[in-house]
Amino acid sequence: MHNLEAILTEKKYKNPRKHQMICVVAMSNNGIIGDGNDLIWHLPGDLLRVKKITMGCPLIMGRRTWASIGKALPGRASIVLTRDTSWSANGAIVVHNFLDAIIESKNWLINQQTEENRLILFGGGEIYSLGIDFCQEIELTRVFLEPEKGTKFPDIDWQDWNELNCEHHASGPNYPSYSYHRFRYNKLVRYV
Repeated sequence: MHNLEAILTEKKYKNPRKHQMICVVAMSNNGIIGDGNDLIWHLPGDLLRVKKITMGCPLIMGRRTWASIGKALPGRASIVLTRDTSWSANGAIVVHNFLDAIIESKNWLINQQTEENRLILFGGGEIYSLGIDFCQEIELTRVFLEPEKGTKFPDIDWQDWNELNCEHHASGPNYPSYSYHRFRYNKLVRYV
């Protein structure tokens, strides 16, 4: 893991407030999170659950995740990480590296004058790879499917994560069975 505190000090980020990063992800049994363009499943209640978890927080996402959503989500900041220095979109806070995504997220929370301290790692695959080592918790929707191809969640050692909560849901006529899980990193308390 990077020494984020030293880097933030170099960048002259002086706010003493501690923040934690939370990963919010939906994935299949074999780790597929999407097809690179859009969601590959629609589950009843999942979007409402994600809204409840993320409301009032900055969402760190890639440009393709932004495109799949199509707009800024109300009550949250959309911190969009892209290599394209000419890209912009109404409602997006555009950054070009992960450190700036963290700084912009923290600044947005401070400007909201709220007690909220969570930054949300929101996807897609490259963004999860960049940020998973900074996350304190994972809010996971496990979808009981095994797509043959698609974007994968990064490999992590799940033994480093304690499961705090699990809630199972049966399949329906138009959707597979799925479950909600909350995991917390068990080696140390991570702050960004």
